[in-house]
Amino acid sequence: MWQKLSRCYPPRLELIPLVLLALTIYLALSNYATLPDTIPTHFNERGIADDWGSKSAIFFLLGLNALIYILFTTLNIWFAVVRDPRSLINLPAKWKAGLSDTQIEKLRRALNRYLFLLKIIIQGLTAYIVYITIEMAWERADSLGSLFFLFILAILAVVGLMLWKAFQVKSNNK
Repeated sequence: MWQKLSRCYPPRLELIPLVLLALTIYLALSNYATLPDTIPTHFNERGIADDWGSKSAIFFLLGLNALIYILFTTLNIWFAVVRDPRSLINLPAKWKAGLSDTQIEKLRRALNRYLFLLKIIIQGLTAYIVYITIEMAWERADSLGSLFFLFILAILAVVGLMLWKAFQVKSNNK
């Protein structure tokens, strides 16, 4: 399993999202006792808190972050070890059928790397949301800030790269 995964990316890089997950847990747990009773739980399109809830809502973010880590790690491993990745690649059946095994492997490696990158970005985003939620609860920040929107832009860019790579492999088939 690790050999197949290492064809897509070095498994030791898994430390990056793990550290981000640990950082998120540390931020929440180390600040929980001193948080006010209510913290921001929802933000509008400008990144300003528009709903507040119990400070225990921060544990929802921790749970969500752990779930995202587990799901993306499972996807990375599954995508790396599945015998025929065609069943996991979301392209029209005609396109997939026309791709050679070499092209499918190239696409598998690229898409798995992009999924891993998405995992890192989302872990970073969640750590940032926990941090900024704590800062807003203590009234040291008034919005999510521009960094939040940079994370969203990074996610959209990686998704765009995934689509571009799929179309590039398909167009090289002609």
